[in-house]
Amino acid sequence: MKSDIKTILKEPWIDLTIKKSKKSSIQYNQTYRHKEKYNFFQKAYDFLLANSIKGSYFEFGCHQARTFRYALRESIIKNIKQDFYAFDSFQGLPDQKNNQQQNKYFSPGLLKTNKNNFLRLVSKYKKYRKIYVYEGFYEDSLNKQLINKFKLNKTRVSFISLDCDLEKSIKESLSFALKFMVNGTILYVDDYYNVYNGDPRKGNPKVVKDLLKKNKIFFEPWHIMGTCGKSFLLYK
Repeated sequence: MKSDIKTILKEPWIDLTIKKSKKSSIQYNQTYRHKEKYNFFQKAYDFLLANSIKGSYFEFGCHQARTFRYALRESIIKNIKQDFYAFDSFQGLPDQKNNQQQNKYFSPGLLKTNKNNFLRLVSKYKKYRKIYVYEGFYEDSLNKQLINKFKLNKTRVSFISLDCDLEKSIKESLSFALKFMVNGTILYVDDYYNVYNGDPRKGNPKVVKDLLKKNKIFFEPWHIMGTCGKSFLLYK
């Protein structure tokens, strides 16, 4: 009796061949990751739409404006009215003195997109949505003056995207963002399991859980995104 292995291997819904791709491993990984990431943003905006959750989009760490554009596109095509806020040093990762202890790849200055390039990447969306950019390291830019301004304007956030990698940056950005959350706000942490070998008792997981508990926020673990990303639904 002939084996069915060849037939199974040819099924159209999955490619089980192991021949090397013409693309580099980095290109392959990034293609895979960003397809999955965009799929997560589609789900996130379906959730916001289905539950009529109102609020702006905050993104901390805007390298290449990839996820920022995912959010813009989904907001526009689903007709969800939002303002968009980008928070970034535009100088790459800061030097937190223990960058390589957190992750050996997180050297200071890594993942740099300058402000002009970011603005160019999002320029075609400006006629559809208001986009605000706040430049600077978070210890300086996320100050009391900005907090008071947002409170005065009654700013609310329905989607918080943290892609700032390092634990101090996560703490500073999330502490700021939580002041403006609503019931049902989505929190997405891109590098949740990407420091200290993914140990959930340390680094970004500890910072996130400690801050949510400190602010007496109920958090429902939601989707895992790729290898290291994790999302939550937040409620007061």
